[in-house]
Amino acid sequence: MSTVSEEFRQKFPRLVANLVIAVVFTGISQIVSWVFKGINPDILFLLQIGLILAAGIFLVRGLFDALSVTDKVTKQLLKQVGIKKELSRQRIFKDTICIVAILLVAAAIVPIISNLSSSIPFLQEIITYSAMGLIALFVYDIGRTFYRITEKKANGLADRISNSIKEDETSAK
Repeated sequence: MSTVSEEFRQKFPRLVANLVIAVVFTGISQIVSWVFKGINPDILFLLQIGLILAAGIFLVRGLFDALSVTDKVTKQLLKQVGIKKELSRQRIFKDTICIVAILLVAAAIVPIISNLSSSIPFLQEIITYSAMGLIALFVYDIGRTFYRITEKKANGLADRISNSIKEDETSAK
């Protein structure tokens, strides 16, 4: 199993390349619409759709690279916070408690900072965005855990159905 830094070194160049290519295709789409205004609108529309689809493909590829890195970072962060691989319901509950705690701490700190110094408005934004990032990380972990629970139950149900079909076939013979 690779560490976070190894995963980051492996995936970051691919992530950046995919995002740059997606931005290039989006930019080309905008340039094409501006340059070829006089051409048949149907052809222009199809050309733009093709370019946006190409950009979307590279965005999805970048998203997969980002998710693999995010998965490793989430595991590391949760170990630091003290949330280890436990029963899924307990993990979801702890993640939810962390989200509520982040909201409460951010809601308490932002008014204090805004009253103390009006010369640092970006500090309030930093706290807000940091809280949003942490909340997004915990929501991601909840979704990942919920997906694993659902996947286990669906696979178990599929196994029971296939086993019952096999038993019916063998008893019918």
